[in-house]
Amino acid sequence: MDHPGMLAQRPLPALEPHTETYWKAAKNKKLMLQRCTTCSQVQFPPERSCSHCGAPETAWVEASGRATLYTWTLCHPPLLPYFAERAPWPVVAVELDEGPRMTTELVGIDPDQYEIGMALVVDFLDVDEDHTLVVFRPAAD
Repeated sequence: MDHPGMLAQRPLPALEPHTETYWKAAKNKKLMLQRCTTCSQVQFPPERSCSHCGAPETAWVEASGRATLYTWTLCHPPLLPYFAERAPWPVVAVELDEGPRMTTELVGIDPDQYEIGMALVVDFLDVDEDHTLVVFRPAAD
């Protein structure tokens, strides 16, 4: 089906100065988060300053990689062509053990098996040679 002006490929993140560390770490199979050097709060997504206290300085820390399923929804067309061809597209929010919530996708499980609060672990999806996405999968029992 022709979708003028619509993306047929999966949309991918742009590398910005304040997100570069996050994406490079993902490429190396690490989940990195920002921690404010003033209030010590951990934040996601990466920002230019602390989203809690506004301080301009943050440091990068490696996350545990553990999370729980906070919520999800199934997206149905109309969607961008890449997602429409794979609909319904599950979009999930996970709560990282460090506190922040992250919108991502679950791999290795069908949406009919999702359970709020289920234990998850980080995984990585290599999309191309420049992009690796942070995804999650069920934790082993």
